[in-house]
Formats: sequence, C-alpha cells, structure tokens
Amino acid sequence: MSSNAATSHRDTAAAEVLIVGAGIVGVCCAAYLQRAGFRVTLIDRLAPGNGCSFGNAGNVSPGAVVPYSMPGTLWNVPRWLLDPLGPLAVRPAHLPKLIPWLLRWMRASRPDNVRAISRAMLALHQPVFEGYLPLLKEAGAPELIEMSGQLYVSAKSGPMDSELARELRKTAGIRAEAITGGALRELEPTLSGEYQTGLLLPDNGTCLNPQRLVQAIADHVRRNGAEILEGEVHSFRFGPDGPVAALTSLGEVRFKNLVLAAGAWSNRLSKQLGLDVPLEAERGYHITLTEPGLMPRLPVTNRDFSFATAPMEMGLRLAGTAEYGGLDAAPNWGRARVLLKHATRMYPGVATSSFTEWMGHRPTLPDGLPIISRSSQHRNIVFAFGHSHFGVTGAPTTGRLVAELVANKPSNSIDLTPYSASRFSA
Repeated sequence: MSSNAATSHRDTAAAEVLIVGAGIVGVCCAAYLQRAGFRVTLIDRLAPGNGCSFGNAGNVSPGAVVPYSMPGTLWNVPRWLLDPLGPLAVRPAHLPKLIPWLLRWMRASRPDNVRAISRAMLALHQPVFEGYLPLLKEAGAPELIEMSGQLYVSAKSGPMDSELARELRKTAGIRAEAITGGALRELEPTLSGEYQTGLLLPDNGTCLNPQRLVQAIADHVRRNGAEILEGEVHSFRFGPDGPVAALTSLGEVRFKNLVLAAGAWSNRLSKQLGLDVPLEAERGYHITLTEPGLMPRLPVTNRDFSFATAPMEMGLRLAGTAEYGGLDAAPNWGRARVLLKHATRMYPGVATSSFTEWMGHRPTLPDGLPIISRSSQHRNIVFAFGHSHFGVTGAPTTGRLVAELVANKPSNSIDLTPYSASRFSA
C-alpha cells in the first residue's frame, strides 16, 4: 500500500481504536479489542514482531511472582558491574539519568512493597495460557506455546532462592521443585556436571518462536479487518476535548480512542499526552545458535549469570544480560558474545560457530510492573506498556484489560490499582 493511498483511506474515517505498537502487547490488545467488537488500527515503525518481541527468551511464566527488585539485590550491583562476564552493565554517560530510577527501584525492594508487587504479578501472569488459547486457536498456531516447564540451575550449593522468594511462591500457590545432583542431569542430560542445584517450575512454559507468535496474532487480526501500518508516530493533534489524531511518518491518523503500547519508546509519546513516568530502556542481548549440535529438553535459566537458554524453531537461543544506556546508544556486541562463553560452560560440546545476534530494549519501570491504565487527563487514552522481562507472559491479560478499559467496563477479576500510572506521581 502506498503512503498516499493509506492517507486517503484514513481520511475517510477515524480509527475506532488506534494502537501505537505492534509487538506482543499491541497485537494482543488488538485481538481482544476485536473480540469486544471494536474496529482497530495498529501502527509501528517496524513490522509486527520485529521489535523487542523478536528477541526475547520465549519464557511463558504463570509462576513469575518473584520481582527483580528483591531486598539485598542492590548489593550485588558493584560486583556485577566489575565482572566482564556479569549480567549487568551501565553506560557511564547514562548513569546520571539512571540514579533517580535506581532510587525508586530501591524503594520497590522493601519487603512490604515486594509482597504487593508479587500479588500484582500473579494476577497478571497466572491466566497466560488461558489468555493465549483462544487467540492462537483462531490464528491457527496453537503449537507455538507449550507448557514445557522451566528449569533454573546454579553451580552453587544451597537453596536456589531466598526465604522471601520461597514465601512469595508458596503464598501464590506456585509449584516449585528443588532438584539436586544426579537428578538434575536426569532431567536435563545436556547440562554440565558443574551444576548441582536446580529449581523446576513445572507449570511454566515456552514459546517456540516469539516473532512468529506476534506475526500469527497480527495476521489474524488483519484477516478480521484490522489495518496494520508501518510508520512512526511523532506527535498528536489535539481538538477542543483532547487528542484526536496521531501525526506520523505516513501522515495524519485520526482516532476515537488511542492505546499506547509502544514498549520502551512509550514515554516519548506519553509525555505529549500528559504522562511522564520513569521508564528505562533496559537493553537485552541474545545469541541464537543455528546449528548447536545439541538441544536441551526444556528452557533452562542460569541463575549464576542471569541468562536464559531456550530450544526454539530456529535453534538454541541464549538471551539475557541487562544494559542501561538509553534508547539511542549503539549496541555493544561484546555483551552478546559473553553469552557464547556461558553457553560452552553450561552445555559441554555445544557448537557455537554458527549464530545470529540481536539487541533490543525492554521497557522497564522501577517496580517491574507495567502501566495498564486510562489517562487521568484524556478519557480516550489507555496506556499499556512497561512489561519489562514479562511481555510474552503479561500480554494476553493486558489485552483483555485494555479492551475492558476502552469499553469502559471495569474489570471484575483484577484490581488495576497496582498498574496505575498514578503510582509514579508522588
């Protein structure tokens, strides 16, 4: 479709709901809005699934109830920063901007706050399989998500998690099985004998191709009448009662309702709509071994170096690390190559000569929870961003909640207060 033709078409009728962002959150919002009877248009600067959704580890985690902002984690930061193989890096030029965010992160790590965050994680994550089931059935791609279980491993002895983490899982009713020694090798024979401690979450799962997951849902909503535009939103045009159009690289796109689900880029646009939140672009890297020579039975997360390995359609994916450097800094591919060193230690005999590498931006807020909230200033605006490491897991529930917000039907199942944008106003 030419841009002129697209502009002419859009001039005839405003989109009933314009969704900015065509990653996993955006397409799930589109699917659930369609199921609620809305006519939707999506716009993204990239084709569906080519942003952050392209490169994640594919973990589908209803048992993800332990926040990253746990008490004591901050004391690991200096050691991580000094370790060239460590899981964390900060670009020096970005540090002054990051310090206020870290202070909020420290506040979130207080035990009472951690427990509240955990409850909100459970509410958002637990329905993930139920949420994807109708979408993937209608899209003709139910094979993309499996309830495979997930394994966490460490070369260190002793309990895998803190007492508080075990409490959070127990309170949430999450099954977690400690596995040690030879039993760990029986469960995952490809693992190095150096790993002696494991934790199995049998009710978690995996996505075999995160990009194809987004594409399958996007193709389905397109067949149901959605328009998907590849263009960049720069700003908004306001009418007497609030925003009425997005000004984009394709021209003006008018709307009745707007859903902002642009991931790490969301705050650049939300500021223009009266919302400024501490959203960080947490840069993650992956390596996909296209001919690994071996394949683990199930997804395995290395707790010592904070990265995940996952068998996928395209090979063995190694995904992780956290780098804070903003949206515009060039990738540091050395961060990706670190994962190759970890892989050879974790899986003896793995072939690392053939691989692809990638960097993307996780949209991360200090407490690790997303914003799923109606704008306090404009009743036709809904925010849906900030899912951090849990976009694939939180997307279907977010889609359902966004559809309820646009329809002005309060959720009967989930208290939206923990995801409100107003929590950052103090």
